[in-house]
Amino acid sequence: MRVLPVVKHGDPVLTNGVEQISEVTDEIRSLIDDMIYTMRNGDTPAVGLAAPQIGRAIALIVAEPPPEYKGLEAVHDGAVVVINPEIVYGVGATVVEEGCLSCPGITADVQRPATVIVKGLDRDGRPVKLEAEGALARIFQHEVDHLHGKFFFDHLNPIKRQLLKSRIRRT
Repeated sequence: MRVLPVVKHGDPVLTNGVEQISEVTDEIRSLIDDMIYTMRNGDTPAVGLAAPQIGRAIALIVAEPPPEYKGLEAVHDGAVVVINPEIVYGVGATVVEEGCLSCPGITADVQRPATVIVKGLDRDGRPVKLEAEGALARIFQHEVDHLHGKFFFDHLNPIKRQLLKSRIRRT
């Protein structure tokens, strides 16, 4: 396993969208292992990572579940893996400070649904449906946003968004 370089804001792979994964191959499984390793051992350890953040325009996310989550489906090496993830339900509201590996040093308070249901495939290509709340729900939403070319600051009002974008350009 190896640490993959994280793509920074401004790289088109982060905003151009992704392709669905049609077949789970050994190459995809190896990429998953590298993404988990990168999430945990990169320059800035993280709680989630989407394939576009490592330069791959495919629908794949990994997440570090909080300790209170036991018995989750789609877990490999202690991390949740979702291929072709889709958020099919969201309810409630919570506001929490978020940051992003692709925008180092930039954070903002973001409102998101407190509970979500995510559907997709696990590391072996089997269908999964995961219900998450709190921190894991937020991680899923943040990483799925990356698959759609969005950043956490896209959920802010236009003035706050422009202020953050100008700070990103200066870093």
